[in-house]
Amino acid sequence: MAQAVATLILAMAITPALAINNSSVVKATCAALKLQPYDYCVSVLSNDTAAASAIDAHGVATAAINMTAHKAASLSQVITYLIDELNSCREIYNSMEATLASVLTDLQAGQFNPAVLAKTEDASEGPTNCDILLFEGKSHKDPILDENGGTNTLARLATAIVDFIVMTR
Repeated sequence: MAQAVATLILAMAITPALAINNSSVVKATCAALKLQPYDYCVSVLSNDTAAASAIDAHGVATAAINMTAHKAASLSQVITYLIDELNSCREIYNSMEATLASVLTDLQAGQFNPAVLAKTEDASEGPTNCDILLFEGKSHKDPILDENGGTNTLARLATAIVDFIVMTR
């Protein structure tokens, strides 16, 4: 029993030294790579427990593959969230388009009134609603930020013009 405890204590004392020593495996592996930035390689791999404790390049490769697989799975999930959120934005814009078509029909019929203005204001909220959906959604990404902003600016301009006409009648 005493020998088992002594062996365990010795193993615990050696393990940190091995981990520190094995960072040289990461450095050596990174130095051998001709087409990869050395500093990036060392930084990324040294921060991974499995890579940092690898005893040879095979262990470093296994750790790098595992890191990449986890990153790919995470990105795949973000893409899934984005697809769902962008589909919701498409529904928002389809509704906006239908509402604006109705407003256009009203305007062509000479109907400049508060009800038409209300429809225009309602439609102009589409880009903002889409931005909020994307920012607050699970992906936390907005790949159409510029397009939403441009549409929002134009929608607010159109609404201001309709408002001006309604108020001066």
